[in-house]
Amino acid sequence: MEKNILSYNHQDKEISKNDLYLNAFLRVMDEYKVNQTEDVKIYVPRAIYYGVKVVVTYPKPESQQEALWYFEFISAIKGMMSLLTPNEFMNIFPITKNYDGDKYGMKDYFYTRDYIRTLGTNHSIGENISDFLWEYWNLDILDFSVKYFSCLSDLRRYEGHLGVFEEFMASQGQKTTNTFKNSKGQAFYINKNGKPVRIAMSNHPHLKLVKS
Repeated sequence: MEKNILSYNHQDKEISKNDLYLNAFLRVMDEYKVNQTEDVKIYVPRAIYYGVKVVVTYPKPESQQEALWYFEFISAIKGMMSLLTPNEFMNIFPITKNYDGDKYGMKDYFYTRDYIRTLGTNHSIGENISDFLWEYWNLDILDFSVKYFSCLSDLRRYEGHLGVFEEFMASQGQKTTNTFKNSKGQAFYINKNGKPVRIAMSNHPHLKLVKS
């Protein structure tokens, strides 16, 4: 993993925040390699913290190969996160203390605490990690999730597909730049081979997109 990370490290002479977080992450991984007989959970919280910081400070990938590495790195950090309990996760990234989310229809401290209670605080997050990250109210975690979906969209575009958000919009019946509809209202897009691809439409017509 280190070789791939370093190969996409910045070439600028000035050390960036991303460089600092990356070096800290690599130091933790090196410590774990030297002391593999110790409990892995000693190293996981620090690896996750610095890994998230690497992700949120990393610039937009400039090639398919770099985007693939970036996506794999994010996925590796998510894998580490899934080993934690919600309590352990909160110790690394405390819930942001905003309390007026209900007033504005947004996530806040209380919303996240209520969600965590449905999971139980002392069981590993496990396969619920994607939902957990999306429901969790912390700005670093929000940025991490946005970067994940942005990178996934980049990879899909490199492969000739729609980005995640555009496909979601089209599935809701919305008009988007790269999609079209047939006479029955079914949405399609053209892939890189010039063939139309059908988009799975939402089965929840009662759901509506909120316009600001």
